[in-house]
Amino acid sequence: MDYYTIATPSMSPTIQPGQRVRAVKLLSCSRQKITPNDIIFFNVPTHEGMKEMTRGEVYCKRVLGTPGDRIGAVDGHCWNDRMLRPVGVVEEQEKLRWMFDGFFRMTDSYEVIPFTDSDWNIKNWGPIIVPAKGLTMELDDFTRELYRKVIEYETGEPLEESLMEFTFRGNYYFAVGDNAMSSFDSRYWGFIPEDFIIGIVCDRRIRNK
Repeated sequence: MDYYTIATPSMSPTIQPGQRVRAVKLLSCSRQKITPNDIIFFNVPTHEGMKEMTRGEVYCKRVLGTPGDRIGAVDGHCWNDRMLRPVGVVEEQEKLRWMFDGFFRMTDSYEVIPFTDSDWNIKNWGPIIVPAKGLTMELDDFTRELYRKVIEYETGEPLEESLMEFTFRGNYYFAVGDNAMSSFDSRYWGFIPEDFIIGIVCDRRIRNK
């Protein structure tokens, strides 16, 4: 069991800046299976050079997609095709829906991964499939860019442009902040390797600093 202090408003209104949150370490948790809508702590993937993915600072976000899930966003609202209920805070996603696009362009937060599709933006993106161990993905110009960092992380080599398919060797997750308009999350830097995940938030009844 570890305690973490939330430093930013990216998980507001669910968790406020300065709030201390208790998380169960993944390896010691009796319910180790991570599911959509879980809130997790993890080392953010930091990409250096062409192929190196290292553990950055600790982030706290909500899981939108688990290995093999098909996910996306429409009019600011996130979806996961195996979930009957919404993922995240609907009220915050509704604010995102109605915010004028120019605000996000001014703050350089309009474009999302893989940055090669002009039709994708913070409000509307997807569908994408979260990489899962053993899943074989056909590669074209689009998916090659979407999964480039994952493939280079797994192979340790620059992605060959002639590669037509790839079978993922590990599991990954996709996580977003509840503050849909202001969160630096998987929409911008991509997928989280399973072994980068530290633990699952078990409650928020924790003292402020």
